[in-house]
Amino acid sequence: MKNLLTCAVALAFSWMASALAADNAKDPKAAGPAYDTATVIDIEAKVTEVREAPKGSPMEGLHLKVQSGAESLDVYVGPSEFVKVFEVKFTKGDQIHVIGSKVNSEGSTTVLAREVSIGTVTLLCRDKNGEPLWKYFIRPPQG
Repeated sequence: MKNLLTCAVALAFSWMASALAADNAKDPKAAGPAYDTATVIDIEAKVTEVREAPKGSPMEGLHLKVQSGAESLDVYVGPSEFVKVFEVKFTKGDQIHVIGSKVNSEGSTTVLAREVSIGTVTLLCRDKNGEPLWKYFIRPPQG
């Protein structure tokens, strides 16, 4: 009887965790804005600010504020750990080339970068459909 109760409790916890994960997957704010291949832009821009969004935010990681002509944009490159793997560094004043999806997120415009080039180096952030490549490079926490 004790084993049956333990099994039932474990099953209930498992079901609750699955339900919470499914709810988060359905909540667009939990995952951040979706890449849209219909809104892809290709721009040359100057970096005006480099910042990292804190862990726990929908688009945590490296953001570049850029100026392209008269337009100022926020470019989400990806998680900081992903960018560090390739030893690519961005600084204010850099001239970059960005290909990505221009989306609206929480009342502002963000470009979800697919490719970011600086000089002769191109950082590939997503595949042609917008699927993040960092999911193949960042290990989940161990332990």
